[in-house]
Amino acid sequence: MTDCTHPRSRQANRCRACQLAYLNSPELADRRREGLARHWSNPANVMAAREKIRAVTAATMADPVKLERKREHGRRQYRDYLSRPDVVAKNQAPEVRKRAGAKASATKLRDIPPAMRDEYKRLIRSKLIPAAEAKQIILDQFKRQMGARAAG
Repeated sequence: MTDCTHPRSRQANRCRACQLAYLNSPELADRRREGLARHWSNPANVMAAREKIRAVTAATMADPVKLERKREHGRRQYRDYLSRPDVVAKNQAPEVRKRAGAKASATKLRDIPPAMRDEYKRLIRSKLIPAAEAKQIILDQFKRQMGARAAG
């Protein structure tokens, strides 16, 4: 059944050391990764998870006791950890702020191709074009570029 020859408990297939080695083996990690990828590639599983999270969030927001518990947890986090000078200094470091800004931009502008985000920003800031119109201009321009690249 297994290749473990070490002493082990009566019903175990492996000793503790061999079991831990098995659980941390690259082969098992690959199998887990493939299983998770297979699971999350199914749109029904993704939608079920979203719906479950939405329902739990709605239930939490509807229950005043749970809501107050979450608020108190946030206050405690701020009081005990987030307001410490070392944490504040780390969060305000230029490289951290730069990463946070880039991440926020990537989230807010996820429909705009990354190479064209500067052009989009120029349109809405300098040319004062409404955001929806600027987005459509950029997407049309991107489609033309992709068509030209495919044809040429």
